[in-house]
Amino acid sequence: MTPSSSELPASELHVTCEWREKAAVLSVSGEIDLLSAPEFEDVVAGALAREPAVLVVDLRKVTFLCSAGLQVLASAHRRLADGQVRVVSDATVTTRPFTSTGLDAWIKVFPTLEMALGTGSS
Repeated sequence: MTPSSSELPASELHVTCEWREKAAVLSVSGEIDLLSAPEFEDVVAGALAREPAVLVVDLRKVTFLCSAGLQVLASAHRRLADGQVRVVSDATVTTRPFTSTGLDAWIKVFPTLEMALGTGSS
């Protein structure tokens, strides 16, 4: 028997937003799946409403990233100028979805937050 949606376990997702000058930095941990993607989308939309020059999404503590999460980031990319949505990832669980879909051609993936913000060495 398949569980109903009310019986599915809640996804664990935690997102914080920090401002570094005109850059919004979202630090994400947990799973971005079909259940948590709408929550993730709400947080991203809230950050974009404040019109950041750059949106950096730190996915280093994300343990699962589904296509719904990629769609949220692609939508953010469409709202900001080219190169202004940046992702921080140092693990294949979050890097591979970008490279396998080709989304990394539009949203650059950096190994460190400093590099994504343009404050570290490249």
